[in-house]
Amino acid sequence: MTIDRHIDLSLEYETESSLNKLILADLIALCQERKLPAEGGKPVLIQLLLDYKRHTKAVPAPSSPRLHSHGSNMDDDPPSSSERRKVINSQYLASIFLGGDEDHISYDKLKFGRKLGSGGFKDCYAGVFEGRPVAIGELRISKFTDADIHEVKHEIDVLKQLRHENVTQFVGVCTNPEHLCIVTELCENGDLFDYIRKTRRPLIKQQIMFMHDIALGLSYLHTRRPSIIHRDMKSMNVLISADSRAKINDFGLARIRQRSNASMHTTVGTPNWQAPEFWTAAPRYTEKVDVYACGLIYWEILSWSEFGFPFQDMTEHVLYEQVRDYNHRPPVDKLITRYPQDLIALIQDMWAKDPNARPSMTRVLERLVQYLE
Repeated sequence: MTIDRHIDLSLEYETESSLNKLILADLIALCQERKLPAEGGKPVLIQLLLDYKRHTKAVPAPSSPRLHSHGSNMDDDPPSSSERRKVINSQYLASIFLGGDEDHISYDKLKFGRKLGSGGFKDCYAGVFEGRPVAIGELRISKFTDADIHEVKHEIDVLKQLRHENVTQFVGVCTNPEHLCIVTELCENGDLFDYIRKTRRPLIKQQIMFMHDIALGLSYLHTRRPSIIHRDMKSMNVLISADSRAKINDFGLARIRQRSNASMHTTVGTPNWQAPEFWTAAPRYTEKVDVYACGLIYWEILSWSEFGFPFQDMTEHVLYEQVRDYNHRPPVDKLITRYPQDLIALIQDMWAKDPNARPSMTRVLERLVQYLE
């Protein structure tokens, strides 16, 4: 009787002891790479890998391709002065946006680099402030309304309160007669929505790390006193740093929840990631709207653009009807064959129709940690 053997140099020196030192996510990735079952705890997966190893040939395996990080070029596409020119009253803006001199950044201390993107009434550039890489959000304020000014001031006020490694860090505000800029830390890899589309699918360990980072950031917001509901969680509002850490961004629609038993009543956000409880004439909701949106982001991370973004083929009317009335959710059939069932079940719990059935972000964290131990 013959025994099929395969090439696998990477397991040549692995033992039960060395494999046991790996976290569960790494063991799952090793099994997935070898098309082995990936269900079960560490002992089960270790035994599968050891059995697989016994049938290897002593022949070097070809090296695996590596992902390359893309650094930013600070000299690409600098904005011209005409693109950034605005006429405003600096004293008026300073009185609105600045709580003290400690937040003020002189414009001549900012070095603008390449344009990162535009959204709403803001253009974002990579830049440098006092030798530190930063993101510079310059506001197009020539046609600002009072509501626009209120929203920007609110975002600044929220950002100034937050100190967490998984929330973009506020650096300061620049005002002068021609410029109003919000300066934050720079996340070189851009937002998660674009990052998923321009990079190869990573190993499950990195996917879970992104999920874990987002859960850490949201848990921090929700457990503050008073707590903060983001209200516009989506993959475009999660940034990826140079060291592949995920950070929550864009607090223009965030609201502070003064009491833990209080509900909010304003409809905001992006429909594709909105929780169903938003879609009533008089919406009532809690931080569980962020949990719902986060479940959709997790689906995006695991599917890695294979199925696009949530409900991308639906009009708003059809989306509201299908999601709210018929409990339609993105497909998970193919994900179930690739990832642990507990991970898929977590996502399904997070996007449950009943907000009370959704886990808190603290509970989500607890369920993700098992894959990183």
